[in-house]
Amino acid sequence: MPELKWYIILIIVLSLLISGAIGAIIHYFFYKYQHRTQPIGRRVDVFPKFEDLQDASCLRTQLKIAYGDRSYEYDEVTIAQIQLSNQGDRDFDEFKMGITLSAGNTAIYIEAQSPDRQHQVQQLTPVNCKNPESEIDFILRPFNKTDTYSLRLLMVSNEQSQEAEKIEFSSPESVRFVHLPTTTEVLQEAARSASLGVGPFNISLGG
Repeated sequence: MPELKWYIILIIVLSLLISGAIGAIIHYFFYKYQHRTQPIGRRVDVFPKFEDLQDASCLRTQLKIAYGDRSYEYDEVTIAQIQLSNQGDRDFDEFKMGITLSAGNTAIYIEAQSPDRQHQVQQLTPVNCKNPESEIDFILRPFNKTDTYSLRLLMVSNEQSQEAEKIEFSSPESVRFVHLPTTTEVLQEAARSASLGVGPFNISLGG
């Protein structure tokens, strides 16, 4: 009889240990699922430099931008359109992030575009003609699932500048920034898949 009691106690103890282990494993995987790295889509469209719009026969001149009571002259001015999209399944009440422009490029003006007045962009780094910056931080409030924000940058470059579209994105949050097709890439893909029927012929781009 005593042996039977110890056998039952052993079974109960083992059952409790196994149940605790299973519970810990479930909690671990649930925690990892809740805190897994979230994908944030980012798209960068860079419009032609103003100097590229000039006729080749024209003499190269500096661009003049009026700011306050002063005018500033620049050799190269570029507009970059940035789009950020929360493609994960986590809502952020506040999403802190930063952008770093490629070497030789600085921003002199930034315009934020949010979906509505309930969505706000706080620019933490002052940027203007007097204080151009290449490292700029923001807070998006909120940044929920499927939310999209846009930033428009007016950038100036020096002679040693690298490609303006090479903008780095960073955040203290557990996220990874994933590439979204640019407008040019979308149009190129559409052109490749398009075809034109002329009589018995079907004309399309190779590729």
